[in-house]
Amino acid sequence: MAENALTKVARIAAGSAMGAILKDKDGNDKIVKPDGDANYLDLRDIVAGGSGTGGGDNPENPDNPSAGADYYAGSLADGEITERNLEWSGTDDPTKDLTVTFKDDPGSKPFGQYTGLTFLAHIQKTVVTAGVKGAVSKIELNYDTKNTPKSGYYTTTSPYPFYIKSSDLVAGKKLTITINGIGENLGGKSIKEPSIDLTYNADRTMTIVHTQGHENDGAEKPTGSTYDLVIDTIATFSTQAAVAQLPSSINLFTGSTTDDAALAGASDYYENVMDGIKLTFEPEYTYTAHGATSTKNGTFTLEELGLVQPVFIKKEELIEGLSLNVFDESKFKTYSKFLGGMGYYMVSGLNTNKISIGKSSINIDITLNVGESDSGTDLKYPRQMSLKLTNISPYKK
Repeated sequence: MAENALTKVARIAAGSAMGAILKDKDGNDKIVKPDGDANYLDLRDIVAGGSGTGGGDNPENPDNPSAGADYYAGSLADGEITERNLEWSGTDDPTKDLTVTFKDDPGSKPFGQYTGLTFLAHIQKTVVTAGVKGAVSKIELNYDTKNTPKSGYYTTTSPYPFYIKSSDLVAGKKLTITINGIGENLGGKSIKEPSIDLTYNADRTMTIVHTQGHENDGAEKPTGSTYDLVIDTIATFSTQAAVAQLPSSINLFTGSTTDDAALAGASDYYENVMDGIKLTFEPEYTYTAHGATSTKNGTFTLEELGLVQPVFIKKEELIEGLSLNVFDESKFKTYSKFLGGMGYYMVSGLNTNKISIGKSSINIDITLNVGESDSGTDLKYPRQMSLKLTNISPYKK
């Protein structure tokens, strides 16, 4: 039987333990690595004619399932996604249509210098009891091709983050992203998956329309939950061959800073930091209380303030130009200490709580509201104290 070119590549490459690079039908490089500890390569989906990269083009590939709009299901973890520059972040109210004005001019061929746009999102959950809406909460998406429920997450088989190719950004063309999957797995009788419609407009904006999902008992006045897909961030993206990942033992930054940290060894768009970066801060701080005739020093720790560290920034969030909250302010604990005749010293909360992502660098702006107090509850003469960043390294989940 005649041997076609791809089959010949598969036969030859199977004798090597290093891997292979092939181009898919869109001209993108596809990295194929040895299967586990074996010295053979799994090229079945490529030899069979699938691209192995485009989510909508290769429904037989279990790692890159078909999922509505024209997703590029390349591996963020392997560094195949690059050039992620912030184009929009803000508040998306799912009860209204959202009109996005991009940070940069998309150009006459919308973002044609990139592969396309990538979207970060979350699920807004609303509890419903006998038809009456109750508590609203934020749930993170859990992308899992095996559709296994994960407590506290909304599990989806739709590739996440979402990727839309620039070739699909045509004025008036509607693209639908549906969040397929088991969700919270509440066992409801009536289930509808949330979705959004994206339409690129002639004025170079984008309109996002939300369709609410639900899982409930199917009653006329249902009990269960509603789910809305809420967009948080839109950025550009491009694709490239996979890159070697740095081990977690590597220090990208060591020292002490309250503002800028250049990351030694990290690539410009963080393609090589495994699943993200881990930030460690100075755990203990000294304060000085000023009395009428003297001063007195004391200490407090971040743990006493309820500020849990190290802090993990996911790779999907390492987008140039994006600003993120670092600590969970809802868990902050007001701290006060009695200093005898000087009254109390008090830490009342976070004044700033931000990290800004640059090219292989970050800027931190995290300050505490501190000062003296007569009662331990009211802050007098407030001032700010900066937290000190001491280490950054890659991490693996």
